[in-house]
Amino acid sequence: MYFSVGILYSAHEFLRFLFKTPGIKNNFPEVFHTFNNVASPNAILEVCQRCEWIRLNVSGDLEVTEKGVLILETLQIEKVLRIQVFDLIEAYRPNWTPLLSRGRSEALKYLPIDVVQCLREADLTASYSDEVIIWWDKISKISRKLGKDEKLDIGRKGEKLSIEHERNRTEKEPIWQGFESNFSGFDILSVQNKTDLSPLMIEVKSSNLSWGSATFHISKNEWGVAQISANYYFHLWLLLPQPKLYLVRQEEVAKHVPFNQGQGQWSNVEVPFSAVVNETNFVSFP
Repeated sequence: MYFSVGILYSAHEFLRFLFKTPGIKNNFPEVFHTFNNVASPNAILEVCQRCEWIRLNVSGDLEVTEKGVLILETLQIEKVLRIQVFDLIEAYRPNWTPLLSRGRSEALKYLPIDVVQCLREADLTASYSDEVIIWWDKISKISRKLGKDEKLDIGRKGEKLSIEHERNRTEKEPIWQGFESNFSGFDILSVQNKTDLSPLMIEVKSSNLSWGSATFHISKNEWGVAQISANYYFHLWLLLPQPKLYLVRQEEVAKHVPFNQGQGQWSNVEVPFSAVVNETNFVSFP
């Protein structure tokens, strides 16, 4: 596999060289025994072709593709690297790709060192900027094979709104646990209020449907955490036409959660919004 910072920088340099020097043939490795003394020409050519950053034109010359031009036109090196890493994962689908759906922190624990270094160079390992969140969600869709599924996007919108709500309510910075790991059983770790800093766990559920049609799903893991947590709330968001937030205590949801009996065990339950909240009982936002 060709996941290394050296390969990415060398490929970027080669694209600039090729864009300014037309007429290079596909025998590039034979002509250039080394390229910037970092990566082999064979590796550079393999990555650029596999990721569709270059192609052979009708004259048999190498040329930069539209995808390659996008890399060259991107000014910030971190953003260049984000494009390159995404294209590499999409092109090669390495065996660790399923790890990317676990959440950022969980994935970083198990990814190869060279891959983590690439992500770090692309400023993808710590930031919560919109571009970084979008990058991780897009790559998660590849690992989950979700394609154009909008569920993840809808969920992220609600989580971002809850982050903003808790930041304003407590004047503290909440922890976006759901972005970092899918195994925590809650999405946001906040505090009780401005003066009481005891932990508050929040599970966020979002829908684009109306109050009468919207539902949310609870996994057995989420409910297990809710049951053993002293302070656990559900944030239910109706996103359209304007975001509305409903605050629901664990006790209210408990009335609609099944229990195991005999040899049967439940794993996921669907609950209507209308079963746990009154339509007019929403929190003003922002």
